[in-house]
Amino acid sequence: MKRIGAIAGVVISLVAFPSRSAGAQQSAVADSIRRQADRFIAAIASRDIDQFVSLFTTDPDFIYVDAGNIYPDPPALRKAGAGFFGRIKTFNAKWDPAKVVVLGPDGGAFTGVMKVEAADTTGKAIWPLGKIWTLVYQRRGGKWQIVQAHEANVPPPRPAR
Repeated sequence: MKRIGAIAGVVISLVAFPSRSAGAQQSAVADSIRRQADRFIAAIASRDIDQFVSLFTTDPDFIYVDAGNIYPDPPALRKAGAGFFGRIKTFNAKWDPAKVVVLGPDGGAFTGVMKVEAADTTGKAIWPLGKIWTLVYQRRGGKWQIVQAHEANVPPPRPAR
């Protein structure tokens, strides 16, 4: 009976106080999602629309929203983005700031402001104020995929009052 009580005490303490390994697991998922978000930037910098589209799921729950335009599947995203990718001459970017919300061992949401130094083939700056993205990631079949995405241009600064 004493042994059962001791085991119950250990189980209760484990349930009552989250383990360090749970925090480490959550941190590992967040780091993995951050790396995926860096791959997102690299895919744009590659100027290869197919590399970009390959980051997204092909499953029916895919959705991509861009300034009020909704792309319901990767072929629609490819069609909409092909012209843009073809006009990229230079592209360098970083996330600042960025935040990851871990939703479980196989999912999470990334939101970040992409600070961009880029130009199109005419020399015009691409997204000079930056771009805001929210990317929802899920690990499917062992591979991280974007299942939902939303993007918006960073608005210009508000005038001083």
